[in-house]
Amino acid sequence: RVAPAAGAAAVSSRSVDIEAFGAAAAAPPPGEGAGSVGDDALGRRESVDSLCGEGAVLPGRGDLTTVTSEGYGEATLGTCERLVRLLMRLTECVPAMEGWGGGWNLDADATLLDIGSGYGKVVVHAKLLSRCRAAHGLECVRSRVEISNLTLQGLYGELDRKALDDDLLRGVSFCCADATREAVLRYTHIYAFDRVFSQYTLAALARLLQRSHFFVFVSSKGPRTWWRHGLSKVQPVAKMRFVTTGRERCTVFIYVNAQFVPGV
Repeated sequence: RVAPAAGAAAVSSRSVDIEAFGAAAAAPPPGEGAGSVGDDALGRRESVDSLCGEGAVLPGRGDLTTVTSEGYGEATLGTCERLVRLLMRLTECVPAMEGWGGGWNLDADATLLDIGSGYGKVVVHAKLLSRCRAAHGLECVRSRVEISNLTLQGLYGELDRKALDDDLLRGVSFCCADATREAVLRYTHIYAFDRVFSQYTLAALARLLQRSHFFVFVSSKGPRTWWRHGLSKVQPVAKMRFVTTGRERCTVFIYVNAQFVPGV
């Protein structure tokens, strides 16, 4: 169990063990978002060398967000379940969110986007556990998307007649694409296993999220990282332990879109 930090309350239930932040989550310091990494800075040779290696033969500029972030790791089954169950009961698990109303919990009206969906584990788990309206995975490595779609087809083959009639997997989809090239993201919940994302990818993703409409964002990066890249509208409300199949451990942060917070 995570020990509560100053100004935070440890919240636990049968399936969720998190650290919930108090109502007065730290806002970005003055000027924090203003110093975001811009296109010009990232286009300089020294920046590219630090991302791709000195003297690297560069792909097209637009491809850097994918080729610098193709590393792979995935959550364990237990971690997936804890994360999804937390998102399903977010306003209950985080005291500061009490009375915030709809839109924040991953429920039947919610939509989930997994950026860097890998083999589709989180997408499928989210759909099966929460029965959310839609769960979509974006992945830049084509072979992983092919495996995700094959797995989805296999799941359809294993469902009984009642589950098929109930459209248990309706709304689950996977696509091979660079998420940062989207004009805007329109999902209530966005999850990114961004532990291996390069600074170039994080900067591009921050710009996309800043202009997108979402309620909840889940990331392994701390708030100062996102604020520094210009994603100023997110505020952390909780964090939880995250374990990968390679037995690596990290922390994931649960953010809310401050533009939709009641009374703000």
